[in-house]
Amino acid sequence: MCITAYSLTMACIWTSVLVVIMYAIQKNKRTLQYFGINNLLILYGFCIIRMLVPIELPITKTVPMEIIYNTMTRLCTTETIGSSVLIGDVILMIWGCGTVISLCLLIKDYRMTKQILRVCTVKKEGMAYELLRKLQEKKRDKRKIEIYTTPYAVPMEIGILHPAILLPDREYQEQDLYYIMKHEYTHILNHDSTVKLLLNLWRCIFWWNPIAYLLCNNIEDTLELKCDFIVVGKSGKEEKAKYLSAILHTLQNVPNEKEQNNLPQNINALYKAQSKSETLKRFRSVSEYAELTEQTNAKHQKYIAVMLVVYTMIFCVSYGFVFQSKFDPPIEEVITEENIIEIRQDNTFLREKGDRYEIIYEGQCIGDVGKDSALSMQKNGFEIR
Repeated sequence: MCITAYSLTMACIWTSVLVVIMYAIQKNKRTLQYFGINNLLILYGFCIIRMLVPIELPITKTVPMEIIYNTMTRLCTTETIGSSVLIGDVILMIWGCGTVISLCLLIKDYRMTKQILRVCTVKKEGMAYELLRKLQEKKRDKRKIEIYTTPYAVPMEIGILHPAILLPDREYQEQDLYYIMKHEYTHILNHDSTVKLLLNLWRCIFWWNPIAYLLCNNIEDTLELKCDFIVVGKSGKEEKAKYLSAILHTLQNVPNEKEQNNLPQNINALYKAQSKSETLKRFRSVSEYAELTEQTNAKHQKYIAVMLVVYTMIFCVSYGFVFQSKFDPPIEEVITEENIIEIRQDNTFLREKGDRYEIIYEGQCIGDVGKDSALSMQKNGFEIR
């Protein structure tokens, strides 16, 4: 069991395949509803594990890929920059430096969270305070969760060890405020800030892989949908309409999307800047959620089971083989004495002579073989002239 450049490359290839499959599931409304948000998150977990554990097992088979991998191997292990620095070492240094820079930017992003709290005011009373206390009582949650008034235009949840809810400083209808508080409190119950922290750390390590960014964005969207589905539960159309109305009222109070794009990565906002089609998809998913989940039957369960089995099989097969380069041994390791020669297709051919075949090496006959041996050599690329 080991980790090599080849096993890491295979991890990238397979993670890309798995993410594309999950992306197709997530983008299809019917498939997403049938498959389920929790199952989707589990399978995203497979993607992350596959990238974090790029190992070769004892049962892993090697598959030669000479055309691509030989060139890559020579480039990384023999080519140098200057007189002594291998290109492979330069690539590792760039990876390491990129990871350090990404981690520094992540730390800066989390420090920005504290700066946000400095311009906020703690709310110790009021309608929002009472609604949060009631929500905590239902869950028997005794944690201290602060509510802040923020200059930002969007409600958000922030913090890991000490979670807090930030509300824009404006007047709310009681119905809208209830759904806003329930949404942000659900993020706290789901530990979504912790999940995002782990995702961001994972993305810092694999900053060079575009699939890592696609994966993280997809998981964040999935977490948001999961939160929406928990809030509406199995509510009727009227309740879902009230919840979507609360989100819509929030959108109407967002002055511009630039402010949304400047928010820290670790916050969970009720709404983030996205295309109109994505917003419309979110609304449709929420409005149709209860109707589809009530159709839980044998066909639905069979579909989920088949998808999980197929995905697990793909995950296991991904460790079954690895692409590697293949090189012929150096000539000096093959010919170790003066009287030893190397017979190759480009310097040797067969010449028919009666019922025997002469072996012609560089214009000279060095022996002969029978018909069966000659046919075997012909299959291996030696010409009969």
